[in-house]
Amino acid sequence: MAEIETRPITPKEIKMLLPYTKEHKTTLWGTEYKTTPTLVDTVFGDGGSLISLEPTNSRPDYYIILAPSSIKSFENALRFVSENEELIYEPIECEFGNVDYEVDDEDCEAEDGCMPLNIGSGYTAGYFYDFKRIE
Repeated sequence: MAEIETRPITPKEIKMLLPYTKEHKTTLWGTEYKTTPTLVDTVFGDGGSLISLEPTNSRPDYYIILAPSSIKSFENALRFVSENEELIYEPIECEFGNVDYEVDDEDCEAEDGCMPLNIGSGYTAGYFYDFKRIE
């Protein structure tokens, strides 16, 4: 497996992603929630695709990540995350922390797009088919 290059997200990229970081309503198991996606400040590869990482314990909250443009589907996104877990987790933990159930309350939740990593029960990934990178 080839090494994935990473770099900090730029102000231009943050501005481009503003529509994806707004609070919105969603449903999970028939219940409506408000969620604000958490933007990861690290870009993976060329950042040409937009994917999500949704930890099971934090649903419906999720992270949005600029990932390599070779990702073209949900299946590609899930494979990318599963093959690069530590590479992806590290910047999230550095920026937002990690839920430690020996220390933290089990009801730890995201606030305004700032969510500590909580991968204890697994995750899923997503792919934003409507994302078009603006150069």
